[in-house]
This record gives sequence, structure tokens and C-alpha cells, in this order.
Amino acid sequence: MAPLNTNPKAGVKRVIEFARLQQPGDRADGNESRRLLDELQSKVLDLETERQALQEALAKLEESRNHYTDMYDHAPVGHVVLDNRGCIREINLTGAALIGGERSWLIGMPMAFFVVKSDLKLFLDHLLRCKQLREKVITELGLATKNGAPTQVQLLSIPHQNDDHTQYETVLTDITEQKRMEKELSLLYKLNLEWAIAADMAHEIRNPMTTVRGFLQLFREKNEFARYWECFDIMIEELDQTNAIITKFLSLTENKTIDLHYKNLNGIIKDILPLLQANASLTGKNVQLALGDIPNLLLDEKEIRRLIHNFARNGLQAMPDGGTLTLKTYPERAEVVLAVQDQGKGVTPGALEKMGTPFFTTKEKSKVLGLAVCYQIAARHNAMINVETSPSGTTFFIRFKHRQT
Repeated sequence: MAPLNTNPKAGVKRVIEFARLQQPGDRADGNESRRLLDELQSKVLDLETERQALQEALAKLEESRNHYTDMYDHAPVGHVVLDNRGCIREINLTGAALIGGERSWLIGMPMAFFVVKSDLKLFLDHLLRCKQLREKVITELGLATKNGAPTQVQLLSIPHQNDDHTQYETVLTDITEQKRMEKELSLLYKLNLEWAIAADMAHEIRNPMTTVRGFLQLFREKNEFARYWECFDIMIEELDQTNAIITKFLSLTENKTIDLHYKNLNGIIKDILPLLQANASLTGKNVQLALGDIPNLLLDEKEIRRLIHNFARNGLQAMPDGGTLTLKTYPERAEVVLAVQDQGKGVTPGALEKMGTPFFTTKEKSKVLGLAVCYQIAARHNAMINVETSPSGTTFFIRFKHRQT
């Protein structure tokens, strides 16, 4: 049997050619044949027009489908469809990137496999509540990543009944940066509160000290206490030193007006390098620089000198003899980064949480306001401080926003 012809235009053309080859029986038949031929040719034109219109419609549909596929795959949030067992049935490219795997590999994998162990119960409760309540459920948890640092995400799931099974349409939103900012703001609020409490306490201590000093000065001027004058002088001197420390502390709690000028961090670091090297050599340590090509920044030079000195001193104190402190600068997107890296033993998670808090220190002998002052200086320069630590050392990253000159 001959195959069925699927091209209507070709079929009609063959009919027309066949009709033209036929010899008409009489004149009437000839006129009728010509009429039929004209009608067939008209139909051919109509069919051709419809075919072209259909091809154009199909092309637009394909273009639209590709467009919406791109929008789905590259949406700013991840989209995952989970089955009733919590396995991935469908996922877009953004979601695959958040989880950290190829889409083809992720299909069929249990979503729980990618949740950090400490949040696994949160995820299972999330699915259970979604199934039981039959409504939108939102949960925040961490996803394990290849580099070891968990990604904080928000899960928004809506249940759908598919045949006899429930599936969960889930949106994954990366909130890692949001959580980091919340933590920074919480720390700044805590710092301001603790500074305010400490300043109030300092005033309360200062007032009775002033009274004691006044009476000591009064007794010092009386001849009957002449044999105690040397003791009075020592006590007055110690009270004056304590008062000077309190005055210095109170000056730190004030909202200072900073004197900003366009300066280059590299120049400031080079200026204080001899002092840093002198301090390091006293304990058999080294200071090295790795300065990149960076733009000028709006800085208060005196405050930045103090910030660098405090971070450097903290790093030197954290290292054993022979250690090397490294100061780096480099541009990163719209920021200029100053990194201070030591070769100490690292910071424990508990101490890391309290980093920058006034009067907190991990050292037996330390000026405990150093890092707290650094956080205040950074805040006045609209800069952020991040810390990375490991058993091989700790690095402080001070990130300055770059404003075009």
C-alpha cells in the first residue's frame, strides 16, 4: 500500500495536474473542468496561507515557551516540586545552584539529604505541617554546601493533591546575606547598649573618686598629717591615673564627628609599618604586607591608624613566637577590603559570637576595649567587619564601601 500523503498542498496540485490531462467530452464539460480547477487553485492558496499562519503561530509558541523556561530556570528564587516522600521531582537551575548539584542528578533525591543535620527535624516538621494544615507553610533552615558553610534559606511550601498523592510546590529563597546583616545590626545594638551601661557605671565610679581625692588633698595640706604626705601623694596619683582611664573610656562612648578626607589605605599602612614591625620584633614575630591596587576612600586617618594598630596588636598577641602577621588590601566588587591575618590557634565558636563586645577578651593580659573600639570605628566609616577562623589562624576582613571620587 502506498504511504498516506500528509502534504495537502502537494495532493491538491496532483489533482489539478490530473484534471488538466483529461480530455473534456464536450464544451460544457470543459467549462465545468476549468471552474473546478479555478476553485481548486483558490483552495490551494487558502491552505497555503493557513499553513504559513500555523507555522508562525507555532514559532511564537516555541519562542514563548523558551522565554518562560528561561524565566523559570533563572528566577531569583529556587523552585522545587517535592513528592509525598519529600523527594525532588522537579527543580529549576536557581534551586539546583542553591543546593549545589546538577539538576539531572538532583531529580529523585530526598530533599532531607541536603538539609544540615541540626535542621533536619525542622524540615520534616515543615512537610508534616504543610500536609496536615493544607495551607502555605514557611520555615527557615540551613542547606549543606560543598564548601562547608551552610546556606541559610527560607522554605515556602504549598501542598497540592496530584492523583492520590500530595506534592509540595516549594520556593527556596537565599537569606544568608539577610541573616548576616541581622546579626551585624544585633551586634551593633548590643554594643551601643553595653557602651551606654558602661558609661553610666563609669560616671557612678568617678563621682565617689572625686570626693575621695578631695579629702586626700585636704588632709595632705594639714601639718598634723605630715608623716602621711608621701602616702597621700601616691593615693592621689593613682586616683588621677584611674580618672584619666575613665575619661578616655567616656570619650569612646561619645558620638564622634569624624574628619573624612580621601586617603589611600596602602599609604596609611606603610606609614605605621615601622611601628608594627618594632612591636612584632620584641616577641620574635614578623609583619608582612600584600597590598593590592585600590582606590582612595573617605577616611579619618587617625581613626584608621588606630583600627589597624588594634587589629595588628590583637593578631600579634594571638600568635606564638616566630609567627607572621599579614596585612592585605584588595578591591572586591564595590568594596575595598583590608584583611589582617594571624597564625594563631583560631577563635572558638563561643568567643566568635562575642567578638567586638566591650570588656570581652580571651587573653589573660589584654586591653579589652581594643576590638570594641575597632567595631565602632568601622561603623563610623560605614564599613563591615567579618571574621574567618580556623586552627591555623584568624583573619579579620574590614570591608569599606567604595564611593567614586
